[in-house]
Amino acid sequence: MAYRWLWILLLAAGNVQAQSALVGKKLISRGDSIERVRDAGGKPDRLDRIEGDAESPPMEIWTYQGKDRTITLWVVEEKVVQVKDQASGKP
Repeated sequence: MAYRWLWILLLAAGNVQAQSALVGKKLISRGDSIERVRDAGGKPDRLDRIEGDAESPPMEIWTYQGKDRTITLWVVEEKVVQVKDQASGKP
């Protein structure tokens, strides 16, 4: 199970363009609390949960969908561990 987490994090890290992203009017970065994220962007448009086990804590993937970009935040133990800010490709 621990290897699954490692693969998820490695795949996410390989596609990351930024270490921080503007959510609402605040810059969100790795290490920020979920309270700061909620204060900046409110409730995410999508929230996915990955169950933990004896070797890995649970993880949440928060997605904020804007009209021209998508911001994805990986959250472990109520802290942002990864940030992805990607153009959504919509005209």
